Amino acid sequence: MSALLMPNEILSMTAQAVRRVVELGDGDCALLYLALLERGGDGVAASKQLNWTGERFNGAWGRLAARGLVDPTLPEGTPPALQDDRPPEYNRSDIIQAMEKEPEFTGLYWEMERLLGRTLSESDMKSLFTIYDYLALPAEVILLLTNYVIRSLRRQKGPGRESFPRMARIRKEAFLWKRLGVDSVERAEEYIRSQELVDGREWAILSAVGVMTPRPAIDKEREYIVKWVEMGVSDELIRLAYERTVFRKGSMNWPYVHRILQTWHQAGYKTVEQVKAGDRPNARPQIGKKKENYQPSEERIEKNSEWLKKFFEDREKGR
Repeated sequence: MSALLMPNEILSMTAQAVRRVVELGDGDCALLYLALLERGGDGVAASKQLNWTGERFNGAWGRLAARGLVDPTLPEGTPPALQDDRPPEYNRSDIIQAMEKEPEFTGLYWEMERLLGRTLSESDMKSLFTIYDYLALPAEVILLLTNYVIRSLRRQKGPGRESFPRMARIRKEAFLWKRLGVDSVERAEEYIRSQELVDGREWAILSAVGVMTPRPAIDKEREYIVKWVEMGVSDELIRLAYERTVFRKGSMNWPYVHRILQTWHQAGYKTVEQVKAGDRPNARPQIGKKKENYQPSEERIEKNSEWLKKFFEDREKGR
């Protein structure tokens, strides 16, 4: 028998995880997920085993994170992600040369001015060329990204308010997309669909955790909301986890709520009723776990009382 098939070398993954990896249709994602399984989820060890460039590793990690297969936050010690302070300092001649020799960039420039409703400044042009040349995002992807940022800004500002983002915001989003491996039209469309699903539930989830005034989620809150949407957790379960968090911690605590929801998700709880049934003393115990009973019976209490009574009588008699 091959050593790879020895019992202590067998790995397993859930059918749900298999479906999500297969649906990605991405070889790098499949390899990274297998490496993580083999290394017990240790991202640093998996990165060393694969020996990929930072861009390749971070791209695959980001695509797995988008499907809820890994934590969105990269483990410390993995190949460094692309940093916003590394691009070259483009000058006016670089832009002019690109406008003269690269029709794709010229077309992108005119379309960006139309989308943003203004003439791009020299600083705007440098930011756009950084996205196009340094990040090497296709023009179609940059336009999808820009439309996405415009819609996100208008959603945050409220209905009926026409707003246009600054290029700095578009550039920041472009670096995020590059780190997540969103560098093709197909991946961009998939990423936008996943984010719009989160957008549709963002305020309901914020309300469930005690936010009273309508507002957009801040970045860290958004990270947790994305995880909960990917887990398929209902607003009712989130509300119950919030209430238990406030009862135990005295105030809202995002990591604590997340741990509660993770526990319920791993236990297979989908409804509030299932959670409450699982909390009852007479609930059916989980397979493989012994249910302890710390409540003494009347018989045990009586026996202990008799033993203590005899113990003190013997002490008085000097035995």
